Amino acid sequence: MWPFWWKGPSGFSPRSTAEQVTQGIDATGLTAIVTESGPLQMGFILELMIYHILGARLSTSEWRASSGIGTETTRVLALRGAHVVMAVRNVESGRKVKEEILKEFPTAKIDVMHLDLNSMESVRKFASEFISLGLPLNLLVNNAGIMAAPFMLSQDNIEMQFATNHVGHFLLTDLVLDTMKKTALESDREGRIVIVSSEAHRFAYSEGIRFDKINDESGYNSIWAYGQSKLANVLHANELTRRLKEEGVNITANSLHPGSIMTNLLRFHSVINSVVTMVGRFALKNVQQGAATTCYVALHPQVKGVSGEYFMDSNLSKASSLAKDVELAKKLWDFSLSLTNPKYSEPGNMGFFGKKGPSGFSSSSTAEEVTEGIDGSGLTAIVTGASSGIGTETARVLALRGVHVVMAVRNVDSGNKVREEILKEIPSAKVEVMELDLSSMSSVREFASKYNSSGFPLNILINNAGIMASPYLLSKDNIELQFATNYLSHFLLTNLLLDNLKNTARESNREGRIVNLSSSAHRHPFPGGIRFDTINDEAGYGSIKAYGQSKLATLLHANELARRFKEEGVNITANSLHPGGIHTNLFRYHTVLSGFASTIGRFMFKTVPQGAATTCYVALHPQVNGVSGKYFEDCNISKSSAYGQDAELAKKLWEFSLPLTNP
Repeated sequence: MWPFWWKGPSGFSPRSTAEQVTQGIDATGLTAIVTESGPLQMGFILELMIYHILGARLSTSEWRASSGIGTETTRVLALRGAHVVMAVRNVESGRKVKEEILKEFPTAKIDVMHLDLNSMESVRKFASEFISLGLPLNLLVNNAGIMAAPFMLSQDNIEMQFATNHVGHFLLTDLVLDTMKKTALESDREGRIVIVSSEAHRFAYSEGIRFDKINDESGYNSIWAYGQSKLANVLHANELTRRLKEEGVNITANSLHPGSIMTNLLRFHSVINSVVTMVGRFALKNVQQGAATTCYVALHPQVKGVSGEYFMDSNLSKASSLAKDVELAKKLWDFSLSLTNPKYSEPGNMGFFGKKGPSGFSSSSTAEEVTEGIDGSGLTAIVTGASSGIGTETARVLALRGVHVVMAVRNVDSGNKVREEILKEIPSAKVEVMELDLSSMSSVREFASKYNSSGFPLNILINNAGIMASPYLLSKDNIELQFATNYLSHFLLTNLLLDNLKNTARESNREGRIVNLSSSAHRHPFPGGIRFDTINDEAGYGSIKAYGQSKLATLLHANELARRFKEEGVNITANSLHPGGIHTNLFRYHTVLSGFASTIGRFMFKTVPQGAATTCYVALHPQVNGVSGKYFEDCNISKSSAYGQDAELAKKLWEFSLPLTNP
């Protein structure tokens, strides 16, 4: 940090206050969420000294206060004209703070809402209630936290400091991110995510984040655990930056150290209070100075376009080497998803990094491994998009297990080359190649007509083919290309082959299976899920959102099929799945994603044999007998989004799709 009285390149110093660093800034029209004031930091090094020399430990409750840098941040943002939503654990205390601010600034716009970061249920409720208000969101200040708590578990059974300081904020950010993106797009104003970290991030456990021992009480150290949570804060901001840049979203994410702040929290610790009184007055900030960096990063025009940086004393600073570790940030992101996704909190469900789920398989399982010992002789399957990527591997492994595979491909020459390679490896394989262009409903009808007239039965239909993040284009039938290719043509194909599937299931007395390849991207469609009235609207088009919409439609299609089959009493199941992040040519339309996949992605994506595993598992494994209308991931049942479970939305999509596919 800069010496206490020296100004850095920004023109501000550790002595600058929140009001001073925002002087002259007009925040009118901005809406901000500020999570409640948390630990008022006495100064990490000083606290560390006291902790080890005097053996004193401050409890969680003693580190919390109804006033602090969160309150000062709220006050100054409101002073500058921002509409501030105080997300607080104690609503009564929050309202008192609001009243005090309104006495000073009668025109201030402040709301108080309940948020307990110790509970993911509370985080989800807060986010849902905030979104339902219809407010925009320009600024998200993740400020709340606890410090140096004794070993405790959160309400979700996660070590308390990691849960409160990082996981709760990770989930909150994820839940309100769509609102921030929409606000940034519609207002044409940069959104900012500000994450309050600490210099304590330099004093985490030796490995940085104890992924495999996050709840290990025997090795717990309150100071290192605090450092771990603050390191997670910096990594979170950095990974957000990378992802937001990839999407081309006008939102920045930065982390900061607010400074060491002197408060009256130590009044019950006479010895510590004496030390702080002597040393602290020369080294510690007051609350107004402590909130300065947060307000600077949130509002100052000097920070426009700056993202993935670490600030201190209202100036750019340097984080630790661990905090700059891109792979560690990605690993933390995936780990955090595993903790905040409801499916991972259910008994027996799997997590990341190769841990096996109830099926006995994991994200690292391959297609051959999940089908080992299964005899697919006598079955016939269609696999769309089988000339490359996981479609090719799916066709190969099904053929290896004795299934008669029909490869439905756009490029017949490429399909024939794949077929030749499969036959070299498996001379007895039964593989056919037929032309199918999913961007053309005429081609879909021609394929289905030829297939049905061939006399082949049909036990398994794998709707695998797709495109991702393409620029705005229309299909040959004048329908937005991703929606047409990924979903609508598969909807038509399935309908045209359905009688064959039903006849085969009845005559063979073997369960038929429809397998739709969706994606975890189904969680990020346009607002409302499916843009029924504006499906071809170029003005509102976003390539990533459009991809998410098409994959949500694919999932809803499987669910509605399952409902209809159950009503009819037909022996056919329909399920959807996320194959995992796989480095294939699916990224060909998106240069940023393709570049990422070719560089960093190779260290974190699945291989093609792993990517095809869930498809082959759902298509062949006896564990899936009778299972229908489910969403799978890593060869285990998973939970889809709220939109993905909306039965009425699925019915509406079905009715919407019929006239589009009816000649």
